[in-house]
Amino acid sequence: MIALLPWLLVLALAVVVAVLVIKLHRTEEQVLPAQQKCKELAAELQHYRSLLQHTMESLQDAVVLVTAEGTVTSANPAALRLLGEGLLGQTLLQRTLCYDLNLLLTRCVQTQRPQHAELRLSHPHPRTVFVRILPLPTAPHAAEAAYLVVLTDISELRRLEQIRSDFVANVSHELRTPLAAIRANAEALLENPTDDLATQQRFLNIIVQQTERLTRMTDDLLVLAKAEARPIPQTQPIQLSSVVHSLVDQLRTQAEDAQVTVVVDVPEDFIVYAQRDQLEQILWNLVDNAVKYNRRGGQVRIRARKTPEGSEIVVEDTGIGIPHEHLERIFERFYRVDKARSRARGGTGLGLSIVKHLVESHGGRVWVESEWGVGSRFGILLPD
Repeated sequence: MIALLPWLLVLALAVVVAVLVIKLHRTEEQVLPAQQKCKELAAELQHYRSLLQHTMESLQDAVVLVTAEGTVTSANPAALRLLGEGLLGQTLLQRTLCYDLNLLLTRCVQTQRPQHAELRLSHPHPRTVFVRILPLPTAPHAAEAAYLVVLTDISELRRLEQIRSDFVANVSHELRTPLAAIRANAEALLENPTDDLATQQRFLNIIVQQTERLTRMTDDLLVLAKAEARPIPQTQPIQLSSVVHSLVDQLRTQAEDAQVTVVVDVPEDFIVYAQRDQLEQILWNLVDNAVKYNRRGGQVRIRARKTPEGSEIVVEDTGIGIPHEHLERIFERFYRVDKARSRARGGTGLGLSIVKHLVESHGGRVWVESEWGVGSRFGILLPD
């Protein structure tokens, strides 16, 4: 009996091991599906994380997560571009110096309701933004609440609205002057009929001149509207010298009256690629201005040359020049250096703006150089 005891112990151990193996096998059968499920859930979670990250990086709006105190805990690339690098860990007030934004966040924290407003940020650079702040749902045992702040940069939109407003105001002002002159002279003819033909002729001449001015302004506005739409022009090879000489012939009488000499320095075989009507409009405005605002006995020179970038055309004059502080705005609509002189010479204030838009629609660029008391040089570059 004693001899059988070891064998009984071995048998008992074998039974225990067999039972444990069976239980382990059953446990594995239960754990493996759970492990597979965990892997699937982890992969799905990673997919949604990647999708969320890609979405945040693709957004044009600045998106940041902040605490109730305004400390930034997360920010997308657009937020870093708008508010600057090193944003994490700083408060919105520290970064933007905008107390109205901080007040908007405080109101959202207190009411737990979404808030929105249009604000002007002064730091890190001046921008106008539309801000939306939303409270985010948090886990029951979360350390602190989180708030989503979305900032849409509307600076360009507000700039364009200001341009439109200024344009309407300028058009109204420019139209008012000739209309007032037409009305005044027409009323003078109606209220004081006279047999003096010279007086009548003088009143009628003023009416005709102001009507022609209105016509020029209307035509220029239509041209400018088309140019600003920037349709891609149908370009063709054009012999520049023929266009320039034709233009000079049309301005010959005006140049002779002003005692201005026009010199053409354009090779006969010089070819540019442009839409012909628009090229004529560009050159007409530049040369007409050079003659109109020159001094008596002055000179206008039209020259052209090829550069690695394309065809360069320059119109130089020996006028009084343009003060340096006006050069940046010279291509704006209705902008005049000397308003009284421009109106007296029949200018509409749209010519250089038309030049700029037409040249840029060709994929080119325009510039101006001027020295006070010496003259000005207007240049255009058209790609070949």
